[in-house]
Amino acid sequence: PENPLTARVMVNRIWLQHFGQGLVRSPSNFGVIGQKPTHPELLDWLAATFIENGWSMKKLHRQIMLSGTWQQSSAYHEESYAKDGDNRFLWRMNPRRLDVEAWRDSLLAVSGDLDRRLGGAPDEHVLESTRRTIYGKLSRNFDRSVSEEFLRIFDFPAPRSTSAARTRSTVPQQYLFMLNSPFMIARAKALAARLQGEEKDDPTRITRAYNLLYGRPPTKEETEIGLGFLAEKEGKIPRFQQYAQVLLSAHEFIQVR
Repeated sequence: PENPLTARVMVNRIWLQHFGQGLVRSPSNFGVIGQKPTHPELLDWLAATFIENGWSMKKLHRQIMLSGTWQQSSAYHEESYAKDGDNRFLWRMNPRRLDVEAWRDSLLAVSGDLDRRLGGAPDEHVLESTRRTIYGKLSRNFDRSVSEEFLRIFDFPAPRSTSAARTRSTVPQQYLFMLNSPFMIARAKALAARLQGEEKDDPTRITRAYNLLYGRPPTKEETEIGLGFLAEKEGKIPRFQQYAQVLLSAHEFIQVR
């Protein structure tokens, strides 16, 4: 209780999960060679309040999420970017990629395939399962299955070591997975079937798809591009399935903004 670092480290880890970066950007190193906090007074105040509230993480989460800082939009402002391009002083929300577990679960959810049952034995192969990714079975050595190869592509940390924060990489293997994986093709088929079953024509299907996947209506240009693509001659793969796979693979779907 008297250690001045304990509360600061805990507060910083929770802040990191909400914002993508901690107030101290070296979350496992508060020592001399670690990074200095961007907002030292804020870190101290949060740590002191955390202790006063009985070390309640629930109250800390509420305190952060009700703040004006957490509720900012991700809108770009040229003047602010010129002064603080790295957003160290939090003038906007940092757009960031979903963790692979949340992304996979979201793919299953929007395509209507997600199995929402709770509990039970772990799944050996997450790419053949429709249950949440948390039920996937992993080896501590992280070298035994296709499931682990998939997770590793999208920056899942190695289970045999501690990881203060996930790395964020953008590599060709990620986009090849979105393009060629049987898992992605199955999700595209299911999403196409869902949209075609729920809506009567292509314009309303496109609108439904954008609302379902991105939480917004399509722009006029996006609707025109979609209709133009769907109007082309059918090939070996149905046009609407191809269109659905493109929407599922889009950067906007995998990002929190």
